[in-house]
Amino acid sequence: MILDLPLQLAEQSPYYKHLGITIVEAREGFAKLRLNFMECLTHPFGYLHGGAVASLADSAGINAVLTMLKDEQKALTLEMKINYLLPVKDTAIFAEARIVHKGKKFALADVDIKNSDDQLVAKAIVTCAIM
Repeated sequence: MILDLPLQLAEQSPYYKHLGITIVEAREGFAKLRLNFMECLTHPFGYLHGGAVASLADSAGINAVLTMLKDEQKALTLEMKINYLLPVKDTAIFAEARIVHKGKKFALADVDIKNSDDQLVAKAIVTCAIM
């Protein structure tokens, strides 16, 4: 188990830096990430773009899996399903990912995306390959 790996990889990720994704917490089988609301991440109606929300959900799922791997292992997203429940405007969002299954080759993360008022704004399931 390599709990510091998510933090190391996040610091090295140009995509995380571009979007402003930060890791709030990472422990075995769990990761919580944050994305601040920024105008550059909105669609024409001024709400946070669904792609930004999905990126946060995917990143949380992967990071939760990374907390459960051995030193030489890697994880990549195979599939993700997301449901958007509330629009996001002028608030940070947080993705909390919990591993619900980890096998030898695959892991499944359940991800809740909430706003600063703790309202559920999206729900995702992330399936990862373990290599």
